[in-house]
Amino acid sequence: MPIIRVVVWTIAGWLLLWAYVLPAWSQTISVLPKEDILLVGGDFRIRSVYSNIAGADEAGGGESGGFPNADDDTKSFLDTRLRLYWDFRPNDLLRIHYRMEIGDIVFGGSVDDGSDLSGNLLPAIGPGSGGGVGADGVNVETKNLFLEFRVPAVDGLRFKGGIFGYGDRFDFNILADDFAGLQLLYERGDIAAHIAYFKFFEGDTRRNADDSDWFTVDGQLRLTPSTIMGLSFSYWVDQGNRGDLEADPFQWWLGLEVTSRLGPVHLNSYFIYNQGEGFFGRRSGKNQGYNVSVAGDMTFNFGTLGLQVQYISGEKGSKFDLERHAGGGSREDETISAWVSYYNNMYQGPEIISRGPIIDIGDGFNSKWGTGNGFFNGDYNGRLLVIARGTFPVPPLPQLELHLVGAFDQAAADNVNGDRNRGFEIDAWLHWNIMPKLWLRFGGAYYFTGDWWENNSDASFDGISPGVPNPDNIWQIGTRLQYDFG
Repeated sequence: MPIIRVVVWTIAGWLLLWAYVLPAWSQTISVLPKEDILLVGGDFRIRSVYSNIAGADEAGGGESGGFPNADDDTKSFLDTRLRLYWDFRPNDLLRIHYRMEIGDIVFGGSVDDGSDLSGNLLPAIGPGSGGGVGADGVNVETKNLFLEFRVPAVDGLRFKGGIFGYGDRFDFNILADDFAGLQLLYERGDIAAHIAYFKFFEGDTRRNADDSDWFTVDGQLRLTPSTIMGLSFSYWVDQGNRGDLEADPFQWWLGLEVTSRLGPVHLNSYFIYNQGEGFFGRRSGKNQGYNVSVAGDMTFNFGTLGLQVQYISGEKGSKFDLERHAGGGSREDETISAWVSYYNNMYQGPEIISRGPIIDIGDGFNSKWGTGNGFFNGDYNGRLLVIARGTFPVPPLPQLELHLVGAFDQAAADNVNGDRNRGFEIDAWLHWNIMPKLWLRFGGAYYFTGDWWENNSDASFDGISPGVPNPDNIWQIGTRLQYDFG
């Protein structure tokens, strides 16, 4: 593709420039002390989860995406995870980074045993299979693997390439994950900017996928010592079309963010416009929508109080009618007024509605588009969220904090039954700094389900059958003991 050639030649040009300039700079590059050449860090955690959300053994449910059901059995489990990274820094211009993850490993968990031709049971050894007696299994995952260097000839310019984590500036509403890609970053004075390219799928090496690419241009300017304005543009395109769509699917997002501090008040607001066609293969029609959020936190002598209002535009109807699939999709070719994104999520929001802070990722409605349970933004129905939060020290224990959250949850457009009221969530949890870098969180969340969930096919495991007529209120209790090091 021409645009790939542009990217490759641009990088080659920078490398060539670096090769010519580096000898002149070689005398000024400081070699780090031996003890600083290899840096090690990471985090280790143990969690517990007790919940009544749709079971992990059901299709469509799971520890990272569920929804209200009726008369569900409660479940409880413990799991553990280690994330460990190495930074190799031979000098102050270059580093090679590797981050691995072991887990999440469920205590007593494993995969089903297999059998040989004679019917004898054999232990299954595969991804995530450790956790049972003996704890043998394969649990290691590569999270990040990249090279990063500062360009000597241009102060503030850096290049990064490999597999690394990336998230957008808008509470990760568009994109957040680990990707294989390239990034050029610039930061100097009051200006910061970057260009990023990610390869989702390589069609030349896969028979079952198109060429799928993501491009981002992002920049920010500090207007005053307390005010920053950022602008971001992202573009996703799927080319080669091995499916039966008439055109190559694409989506783009243009967003503006302003962050400021006025005395004890910290303000953050953003607006994102989205438009495209062929939403990640889930539909062929066009879409256009927007996502707007206004948030503020104010510090008092007794703690911090915050409020956030977020509106995500939506379209009336159900996924069954709006998406392309056998037996449905009567509206798959329509132009709809719905916001769509790759990362159907919110980070550190209410515990159940989003990826909350108690156990980081639990049974909440969060998910990426591929799981089919993207209830954070209400799927095509959109979302109105009003979130109130407070953080309070607990005297006379300076290491202990109490966190309270309340969230009103409503769809922006009617579901297939004409309903919008999704529910209301309340959270309470304690954060205890046991010692430096070692902390414990304990608390729970309760979600009062509204009529949006009743008889709603979007809230059923197959996405076709009506959901349950009287879904339970849902709850989750969790603990998280974590040590951050490095």
